[in-house]
Amino acid sequence: MLDRIIDKFFAQRDTRAPLLIGATGGSGTRALHGALQEAGFFVGTRLNHAGDAMDFEPFLDDIINPILRETRSVDYRLDHLSDGIRAAAERGFGDALKKYTAELPKQAGHWGWKNPRSMYILPIIAAACPGMRFLHLVRDGRDMALSDNQNQPNKHYEALFGERYDGAAPAFAIRLWARANTQVADWGARELGSRYMCIRFEDLCAAPGAVLTDALTRSGIDPALAGRVGAGADAVIRTPSSVGRWRTLPEDQSRTLTETAADALERFGYLS
Repeated sequence: MLDRIIDKFFAQRDTRAPLLIGATGGSGTRALHGALQEAGFFVGTRLNHAGDAMDFEPFLDDIINPILRETRSVDYRLDHLSDGIRAAAERGFGDALKKYTAELPKQAGHWGWKNPRSMYILPIIAAACPGMRFLHLVRDGRDMALSDNQNQPNKHYEALFGERYDGAAPAFAIRLWARANTQVADWGARELGSRYMCIRFEDLCAAPGAVLTDALTRSGIDPALAGRVGAGADAVIRTPSSVGRWRTLPEDQSRTLTETAADALERFGYLS
């Protein structure tokens, strides 16, 4: 059914292989959007100040929590969803993609979008866009727990964990960071293989062009194009002063954050 919907709506455009950028909010995806734009990628026309593709926002607001309440996970299959939620997700994503690609040139070879919350619906996107690549940006969860950007925990913590969210407690934010990023990494590595790219924000800041060029090349993107994106990254990415801000916490508070997300912090190389 989904194939027929996509064929009907997008017969004149190839929408099978976008490049997506996702993360927990505040991870630094704005800089990646800028690098892609510098290299000539179509990254949408209706964007917010951070470069997020706003055509997907109403759909994400409507569908993420119903999915999370059914699965309590970001790593799920479509057959884990009830018929009603799955149908709504497929229909809603098809409509959002149609709107987003309305200005996409028919022969556009390089396109995609940046919306951090795309990471919550990757199985939905992959079903409609089987050649998709996903660039997953990860930033130290202890810094993320102290960020002013807590939109994702505010919106989705209760649906993911099935318990009340205390927005004043950084430990709640880092729990969402740990579960969401770990499960996305599991899904991406298993379902996308080399088309899944995981980049640490701190590594990106240290060597923007080299890190991004290498990741895109390994995902199968033409090395010349990957190099242009890398050059764009060198031009726009700088290390913000907020990197490592968790180290300014009192020792007991930093220890609590580290212990709360120890497995995920170790997995992504933050405890080495």
